[in-house]
Amino acid sequence: MSTPPARSVDALGTWCPVPVTMARDAIAAMAPGEVLEVLADDPMVFLDLPAWCHDAGHEVLSMEQRRDVITSLIRVG
Repeated sequence: MSTPPARSVDALGTWCPVPVTMARDAIAAMAPGEVLEVLADDPMVFLDLPAWCHDAGHEVLSMEQRRDVITSLIRVG
């Protein structure tokens, strides 16, 4: 059973580095173990978000694209 997101960030229509910045700001108000959902349409999020999570100590649970929307789930470290 997967953990539902505790919070969601809508970064649709923004470009690098805004999706990562929005995720960082949301995670700052979350507890370790909670899950953040990030919605984006910038394909660079496939590179930028995992790299930032690795550096910041968070875990990317999934990243999937459906049509133009990339949905990422991040477990707060």
